[in-house]
Amino acid sequence: MSSSAGSPRRNWSRQLVTHLRSLVRPVIDTVGKALFGKHFAPTRRRVAAVARKELRQLLRDRLTMGFVAGVPAVQLLLFGYAINQDVRHVATGVVDHSNSSVSRHLIGQLEATQTFRVTERLASEDHARRMLERGVIQAAVVVPPDYTRAYYRGRGAEILLLVDATDPILARAVKASANGLMEQHNRRLQTFEVGSGGARRISAERTSFGAEPELIRQKFLRFAVLNLYNPELRTPVFVVPALLGVILTTTMILMTSLAIVRERERGSFEFLIATPVRRTELMAGKLLPYIGIGFIQIVIVVFCGLVLFRVPVHGRLVDLALASLVFIAANLTLGLVISSITKSQFQATQLSFFFFLPSVLLSGFMFPFDAMPRPAQWLGELLPLTHFIRASRGILLRGSPLLDQAGEIAAMLLFCAVGFFAATRLFTKQLD
Repeated sequence: MSSSAGSPRRNWSRQLVTHLRSLVRPVIDTVGKALFGKHFAPTRRRVAAVARKELRQLLRDRLTMGFVAGVPAVQLLLFGYAINQDVRHVATGVVDHSNSSVSRHLIGQLEATQTFRVTERLASEDHARRMLERGVIQAAVVVPPDYTRAYYRGRGAEILLLVDATDPILARAVKASANGLMEQHNRRLQTFEVGSGGARRISAERTSFGAEPELIRQKFLRFAVLNLYNPELRTPVFVVPALLGVILTTTMILMTSLAIVRERERGSFEFLIATPVRRTELMAGKLLPYIGIGFIQIVIVVFCGLVLFRVPVHGRLVDLALASLVFIAANLTLGLVISSITKSQFQATQLSFFFFLPSVLLSGFMFPFDAMPRPAQWLGELLPLTHFIRASRGILLRGSPLLDQAGEIAAMLLFCAVGFFAATRLFTKQLD
């Protein structure tokens, strides 16, 4: 049944191709003869033969066809779902010195904006600054002790809002959300009658009849926003520390992914197998030169950031060097994994690019990490670039010591160990 059912389908497809060829070929022949003369017909046949041969080779290469068909669909679904510039659920600490029903209602209103997500209850402003420096929270709300009394008296209760401004997009979104809540709150509770406590002052603008009085309406709530670590909200301060990780990711993965494949294509791979060098020693020897190259790139990026973009350095450069060493090793082991499973430099380059794009988009380099959906954040946590960006911004911009970045360093070390083990095992299978 299957052969009898399949035969009409094959005949129908052949008839369609033959019909299309009969329609297109006369047009091509006419245009080609007009442009190239009598030599066009043999040229067309030779070009068609080469094109058919190239098409057959592409169809036989499963990895290439997988990239052609699968990569656009996967990237479209992943990035279309994950990329989001709307800042939501910013990790926020609360220092509530008032500890009253009014202050708790205010904190609830802040969370209701969906911009803030209270994760820490802190005892003092110094404790809040310490948590901001460590990167545990990205904003802190400090409620003064006299907030309730000032609120009811209409004198203007002021709330201090500390923001980690290393991400200007996040800082602007936090300030806009706080100001929106402030305006909504004051507009609802404001007194509009002159005789009920409103005051008058002399306006700076004068008319021909003298000074024009202006009604000062009561403000029940004010937010004093303090942008820490990047008070000018300069984009280079945000980009350059993360760009260091992006550059290292691009170069380290690409160079090491070609290391073993290059040996195969040049014919020197058999000599490496014949030497008494062990497999782990061979992998380690492949990594060491690229670690030196990575540190050269670090020096170039940090120097240019200081001189050209005036990026502040509040932490120790030694801490940045140690974090960079772990990050470079993690990327190099991933490159060795790619080099161990590919058979040509073209395939290695394709796989490197396939890993590079998610690293850039899901790591918090271009878009706020907290704005992404939870599944996208889980994928981002698997990438070493995510952890290095947090560590580099913490060390350079917030002055955070290396111990405060222990979680990020541990994640990169785990990735490095798993990658080196996988590269060694895959390399062993290909030797057998």
